[in-house]
Amino acid sequence: MARRLFPDTKRTIGAGTLAALIVIGVDVFGGLYAGAMAWQKIVSIAGAFVFLGVMVVAIRNLGTMVVRHTQSHIGISHAGIIRLGISLVGYQVAVVTALGMLNVGIGQLLVGGALTGVVVGIACQQSLGNLFAGLVLLVSRPFNIGDQIVVHSGALGGPHLGMVTEMGLMYVVLETDDGVIRLPNSAVLAAGVGPRPAKDPEPAPAVAPDPAKGLAQ
Repeated sequence: MARRLFPDTKRTIGAGTLAALIVIGVDVFGGLYAGAMAWQKIVSIAGAFVFLGVMVVAIRNLGTMVVRHTQSHIGISHAGIIRLGISLVGYQVAVVTALGMLNVGIGQLLVGGALTGVVVGIACQQSLGNLFAGLVLLVSRPFNIGDQIVVHSGALGGPHLGMVTEMGLMYVVLETDDGVIRLPNSAVLAAGVGPRPAKDPEPAPAVAPDPAKGLAQ
């Protein structure tokens, strides 16, 4: 395991160190203020873009390292959630830092970003609901892949009986007697889910009376 983790660890540390040196270099030698020389402006602009590229490498390798180190302890689904969190936080820090290197007003961007977020949230309400419901299902684990379940929900036209074959960020996939169906995560989270009832045993076939026995009696 150590041999597999070492390259990711080395790349993460190297990229993180390089990103820190770029920030220091731009702060010392660069500048986009009034009266700054042309080469100082070039240093700031080029440094910001190089910083973003280096941070992408660092964040990806950090996420890979964390997944490989934790998936054997907490499972691949939970490790994937941690990796998603690292990516979201890391990219936000990288973008804000790069904008600061370019002397962009963060306050105005935050206001504009908040308004954009509201518009996007309203437009993508259903998709975002499925996404967050998928994260809740992955963390709470009311069922696992391979389980035979029944989903009771009027919104889904249930009940649906089948085996769970996939738990994604948008859909839960069931393999039913009628084929494969995809159920939205938000509907599954709001539905009643239980184990699939065992099939009733088939009645034994009726045995016709033997005419020979009747004559013998």
